[in-house]
Amino acid sequence: MILKRLPVVILLLSFFNLVAVGQTNCDLKLSGVIKGNDSGETIPLATIEIQNTQKRVVANEKGEFEIVGLCATTYEILIRFVGYEPYKQTITLTKSTKIQVGLAPEITDLNEVTVEGEKAEEVATLKQLELKKEELFKKSGESLGKTLSSMSGVNMLQTGPNIAKPVIHGLHSSRILILNNGIRQEGQQWGQEHAPEIDPFVATNLQLIKGAAAVKYGSDAIGGVILVNPPDLPEAAGISGSFNAVGNSNNGMYTGSAMVEGGVEGLNGFDWRLQGSYKKAGDSKAPNYRLTNTGTLEKNFSVGLGYHKEKGGLELYFSSFDAEIGVLRSAHIGNLTDLERAIGSDRPLYISDFSYDINNPRQRVQHQLLKFNGHLDWNDLGEVTVQYGLQRNQREEFDIRRGGRSAIPALSLELITHTVELDLDMNPLGDFKGDIGASFLFQGNSNNPETGIKPLIPNFDNWTVGVHAIWRYIQDQYELEGGVRYDFKHYLVKRFDSQNNLLTPEFDFNNVTGSLGAVFFLPSGWNFRTNLGTAWRAPHINELYSGGLHHGSAAIERGNESLASEKAIKWISSFEKATEKFDMNIAAYYNYIYDYIYLRPENVELTIQGAFPLLSYTQTDASFIGLDTDVSYHLNKHFDVTGKLSLIRAEDQLNKGPLISIPTNRLSTGITYNFNDGWLKDPYISLSADMVDKQRNAPRVVSISEVIEANETNSDLFTDNQTVFDFLAPPAGYTNIGFSVGFKVPVSGNYLALYASVENMFNNSYRDYMNRLRYYSDETGRNFSVKLNYSF
Repeated sequence: MILKRLPVVILLLSFFNLVAVGQTNCDLKLSGVIKGNDSGETIPLATIEIQNTQKRVVANEKGEFEIVGLCATTYEILIRFVGYEPYKQTITLTKSTKIQVGLAPEITDLNEVTVEGEKAEEVATLKQLELKKEELFKKSGESLGKTLSSMSGVNMLQTGPNIAKPVIHGLHSSRILILNNGIRQEGQQWGQEHAPEIDPFVATNLQLIKGAAAVKYGSDAIGGVILVNPPDLPEAAGISGSFNAVGNSNNGMYTGSAMVEGGVEGLNGFDWRLQGSYKKAGDSKAPNYRLTNTGTLEKNFSVGLGYHKEKGGLELYFSSFDAEIGVLRSAHIGNLTDLERAIGSDRPLYISDFSYDINNPRQRVQHQLLKFNGHLDWNDLGEVTVQYGLQRNQREEFDIRRGGRSAIPALSLELITHTVELDLDMNPLGDFKGDIGASFLFQGNSNNPETGIKPLIPNFDNWTVGVHAIWRYIQDQYELEGGVRYDFKHYLVKRFDSQNNLLTPEFDFNNVTGSLGAVFFLPSGWNFRTNLGTAWRAPHINELYSGGLHHGSAAIERGNESLASEKAIKWISSFEKATEKFDMNIAAYYNYIYDYIYLRPENVELTIQGAFPLLSYTQTDASFIGLDTDVSYHLNKHFDVTGKLSLIRAEDQLNKGPLISIPTNRLSTGITYNFNDGWLKDPYISLSADMVDKQRNAPRVVSISEVIEANETNSDLFTDNQTVFDFLAPPAGYTNIGFSVGFKVPVSGNYLALYASVENMFNNSYRDYMNRLRYYSDETGRNFSVKLNYSF
């Protein structure tokens, strides 16, 4: 039914394109002259750039510049010249305009420097995708994984409707680094059902680097880096803030978030912020039934304090994340017969009425982060930053246990992490710019013995040190970039063998990584970026020593202590162009990973806790090749059209077959109509279509009944075929249609923003290949959402 409607949607998009092209004539001109505030003399050869476009010129020998072909709208210009502070100005054009700009000598006011922005800019030859404040508001109430999945090349790895983590170019979990407010996020995110313990409401900016960015950010960044950036603390005295409210129809979710911040009169340079959020949801609903025990409850808050002066500053930040998450009741099966019946069934084996109750099986996750940051302008050398982070992550997983023991967690882990980072962002030396730094991490994991069960993950200590150096050569028409990093990791594991003897194996891993890249500013507004980078990842403790039932994923996992480090080499190149009417980015990549670690289905087992699939960690060499395309077209002052395409193919190079749990090809399109402002500001309506292909490069299928039969006949499922298998064939592809509307209402000199949407408009029944619980149930059905934001 949905596929029949798809040609109509495409026809409408084509029609709007034909009637709207060419209706806007942009012939305004911005010109000016650039001088130095220190000398009053003109500055030749400065770079002038219109932000979010590809309009970029260089001033002549008299410091004069001219940019033509501009429209009557608001622009942000950026002017840069070596030895002077970057200059930003917002200009609203109604006619051709001439300006005069004065540049300040390099670093005269550190209050205007955004540390996170400087760090992200160091990976100049990798295209960075960004979700800004307005876009994040439209996605408020969603998990970090779902929020990021709107970007091309990013998917979700799900365990039911509430647990999702980002997948970048087919890689996830410990192959992706997440920097939460500049601190590397550390938690038990090893498994599929371990989502990042981050409240998306803390951020007003999310940045994504889809490349092997390990040189800047450390080991494990094989897939990419996600930067969760809160806003800078306010500089002026007074109080401001915002409030968000979200409601969903499908699961009865209601969410509220509030933030208040300000400076202190009489204490120049002192600033503060308080933020908190609350989220509660009940059982989600598939089109034809309830997904029992899929509720969630979150209570989060953060506090920030800062003191900034001309030559440096100090910041203190604390955040707390507290979540309780239900796991689909039908994913925990009591015997082999029911497991065989459950996997692939049209309906879950256990269905009950809607409830906000969160029963077993469930997760309880708490994460606290304490951060201290100091930065100082060190004469002519550059900016020195020292940062310390303390993280405490506690995870409890509760199973359905006999003898009244369901209130006792079956898994209880506490992970304490200390990080120290030292970084020198050097001032430009001619056309060169450099960055050097070092980092240290100590981590300790401990199990709570109250579980009464042999722990899935043993106790361990982890010491990691790293040093890096990055250089950039900056010219008007191109930039070159290179970097090198060395990391050393030491594990001390404390585990018991089958005879209850204490064993303390130790492991050492180390590697050198590097990257080379370039960005070329081509004629006609095109940019070309190319980057060749290496990255590595030591096996995590769960991959080495998992031993038992992993309740959250409803599977028995077995580690492999002979695993070697993953080593990757990734090439990624992109063409991009942005004008007032057109914005396009096309990126191709190839990633080859030696000793790629993955969970391989091997068997099923019946335990006193139930019947579950058996998965073992193993290694192979793997290749990932793909293409990402982002296109947006401003047809005229009313219509905007967007499109995103992600193609990927992954192969097991040693066994000559496909890999398991690799995202499918996806295409997303949308058209937005922007109304003229009247009493309402920025009113619009939008229609979107998300088309997800079937996984056509899936592993072979060995059903539960075939596994049981192999056990009864003592047959090895890998004797004649070493490729991985899955218990169920991949589901069919699907198309979902969405609709949204939004506007702002003036209230007391500010604006109240309202956003309403419907997802899966036609209540489509489908299953997503990247959701492990596709074995047991459909995805969620139609959902209406209303979101409010008020800032003051």
